Amino acid sequence: MEDGLHVQKRFFRELKSKLPANLSLANIVADELNISIDSAYRRIRGESDLSLKEFDILSSKYAISTGSVLSKPLSSISFNYRRINSQDFDFQSYFDSLTDEIRSLRQLGLAEIIYAALDLPMFYYFFYPKLAAFKLFFWKRNVFEFPGGNDMPFSFDEVSQTDLDHSVRMLKSYLDFPTVELWSEETINSTLRQINFFYEIGMFKSKQDIVDILDDVKKVLDHIQKQAEYGFKFFPGSDEPVGNQDNFKMYHNEITLSENVVLLKLRNSNVVHLGHNVLNILTTNDESFFQDSLQFIEKVMKNSTLISVSAEKERKRFFNLLYHKIDAQIANL
Repeated sequence: MEDGLHVQKRFFRELKSKLPANLSLANIVADELNISIDSAYRRIRGESDLSLKEFDILSSKYAISTGSVLSKPLSSISFNYRRINSQDFDFQSYFDSLTDEIRSLRQLGLAEIIYAALDLPMFYYFFYPKLAAFKLFFWKRNVFEFPGGNDMPFSFDEVSQTDLDHSVRMLKSYLDFPTVELWSEETINSTLRQINFFYEIGMFKSKQDIVDILDDVKKVLDHIQKQAEYGFKFFPGSDEPVGNQDNFKMYHNEITLSENVVLLKLRNSNVVHLGHNVLNILTTNDESFFQDSLQFIEKVMKNSTLISVSAEKERKRFFNLLYHKIDAQIANL
């Protein structure tokens, strides 16, 4: 496995390639991180570790993606591309294919799923029907451009119950497997922006519809918080939660991720899923890429806070930050 020193040196090579020829890499690093020139050179040479906060500062400022750092130079990595064709797409088939794929992981000896969430994990949209209905409508209009969708205002009544039923099957299959999830304070931002965008362009019939959807986002957070408290995933609705014990760990990550990354630890191979263009998925079982990705995610985890089972104070503080965002959006309607 390639060690962190090589990854760090590759990051600085990528950064240097972004700079004009007349600028010194060491001077830029020293200025941006507010450190001495000597300290900058030690990081560039790999003599001192670049912290995740420093990585976040530099990668955000100079638009360096996680993928470009994790990919090895002068090598070719093959990806399978699950591309959605909007011409013949239907949600039932999409959800069923994901359900079958998730269930097949049991035969492949799945040990663990690690989900580094830039956005709310897609499965969780389908815990509650009004949020699910909005997401299906948003995807139809803005991702797939279904015929007639651009001018049609949102309505809960227009969403297919069959689509929702198939989405719940997919969700329940995900709940069965052991998962580590990394969330940040930005994890719900894209959903809130989508709701606000539709509000601003007049796609809702009433403000109450918006409030109902945002209430469902709160319910999702309530449920995830309970999962974190109990330490396992389960479907909402029962007085006594039932699930596979110890199959859920949750971390509060304070570093902004550049994409949704899902790592699958299997018996005989490992897999990386990268989100692309909302619902499209890039997949590879290249072991070197998996190990690089795992190394990066483990470094993020090391600098994150475990908020499942223990750390009640930190867990409540984190979720309160997310609730505050929703309350602020409701107040601005």
